[in-house]
Amino acid sequence: MRPTALLLMLFLPFAAAAQDRVAMVIGNSAYEDAATLDGPRADAARLTEALEGQGFDVTTLIDAESAAFKQALSDFAFQAEAADIALIYYAGRRVASGGQSYLIPVDAPLAPASALRREGVALPALLRAAGKARQIRLVLLDNCHAAPQQATAPLPPPEPRLGTLVVTSGEVGACDESGENAGLFAETLAEVVAQPEVEVGAMLDDFRAALRSRSGGSLSARRFGRLNPTPFFLGGGDGEAASGGWSDLNETQGQRLAELAGQGDTRSQLGLAVLQSDPDDPRYDPQNAAAQLMRAIETGSAEARYQLAQLYEEGRGVEQDEARAMQLYRDAAERGHAGALNDLGFIHLQGELGQEADPELALDYFRRAADRRHPAAMFNFAAMIDDDKVPGRGAADAALYLYRALRAGDGTLLGLMQEEPRLFDSDTRKALQRKLSDSGFYDGAIDGLYGDGTQAAIRAAFGMEAGALPGEATEATEETPEAETSETSPIASETPQEEPDQEPTTQAEDAPEINAEPEPGVGENVTPVLRPKQAARE
Repeated sequence: MRPTALLLMLFLPFAAAAQDRVAMVIGNSAYEDAATLDGPRADAARLTEALEGQGFDVTTLIDAESAAFKQALSDFAFQAEAADIALIYYAGRRVASGGQSYLIPVDAPLAPASALRREGVALPALLRAAGKARQIRLVLLDNCHAAPQQATAPLPPPEPRLGTLVVTSGEVGACDESGENAGLFAETLAEVVAQPEVEVGAMLDDFRAALRSRSGGSLSARRFGRLNPTPFFLGGGDGEAASGGWSDLNETQGQRLAELAGQGDTRSQLGLAVLQSDPDDPRYDPQNAAAQLMRAIETGSAEARYQLAQLYEEGRGVEQDEARAMQLYRDAAERGHAGALNDLGFIHLQGELGQEADPELALDYFRRAADRRHPAAMFNFAAMIDDDKVPGRGAADAALYLYRALRAGDGTLLGLMQEEPRLFDSDTRKALQRKLSDSGFYDGAIDGLYGDGTQAAIRAAFGMEAGALPGEATEATEETPEAETSETSPIASETPQEEPDQEPTTQAEDAPEINAEPEPGVGENVTPVLRPKQAARE
């Protein structure tokens, strides 16, 4: 077995990153098998205007037919992978069948159920598309025109996956008489979206209060799931006021965060705890940070358990207690927290926090975190596959996890591919070239040699503009963990299967294989293992 080398989690500047905020806005009105609706077209136009004013790259669908709707959703999911925030807004008919909620394209029949399932768009497909974003995933469903009046089956509540928030306008059909103008839900949303430099959590709180006030209580923004605890600011349209750290909050924003935390908002409690746990911030108060996390734990938050485990591990704000830290890490992991799973993999691999080294248990933790698309865990699991430590997995699997880590914004992997391309063995590097080729990023030789063409493809997959080069690496202060929706909701595994070892149908087929002497990667003695939070503290 190869010895393990620990690498610091580095993040490269995102100045050259592709569009960091993307949105899809859908307004379906002109139905073939049902009455034409007033409002959705105007709603979509109003939201598009507001989002574009805040620097979003907006895909707008008006009266979308089934095939175009599904293709646009697939394209948006790919685009969202390289974005910090993805937002989807839908106004149009939505009906229930077989316990599932379907969005209805204008050419889709409302019955029978078999046709609805074939032509409609199941709500989980919408949630998965938004769920590809790196940090903030938000889906807004305008229930004003959700179901035809003759529908008898109630719409089931949305069940978003970890880190995705769904907001609906409350009771189906509780609409204002807006005619051809934007409805109250869309108009109110557009107005709060247009506020400058407001953190998205505060923006949604403003939206909920304004909607209830303006509608006299008939419309009430209902929430399903939770946003990731990473701050994101909607700026003035120049795209500069984007994601950062909680410590970037100015005094006014910090006061608002504390106010929301005092009102029992779990995400604000988590953000305040992060801010008060930062020794470099003048608001440093680790004792209060621990108290905030303990309150958040009462709401069932896995993220709060994860953050509190770190305080117990380090002895900040609480007495150092490795056993308590381990229990909290395990509790968070049992609730599907990908960051806790990755940390436990690291802890058991290294034998830390009083644990004996257990590579098999570590591998299982890394796999579980990687299948939840945790960037560092995908990197770790790929490294162990590359190191022949995962039975039944080969180079194609390692490459798929590396590709997913790139798409998820893993700055460490980007840096390593730029600075140490021979870290992985030749078969893995060739398989990654194939994956980049299949995804449309690369059209060169499948040779395992990471020259200019492969490097450009790697940067493009990461989301950097063509020709952009990464700047000087800096040590990270925080890795973005997955947040939770409900602690008992199942998480679908996305374990990749080994891809066929064949050349893709691209220009690469015409390029000859190049066998370097000696073969790149042979004899390398490194298995990279990343534990972002720990690395940032060392």
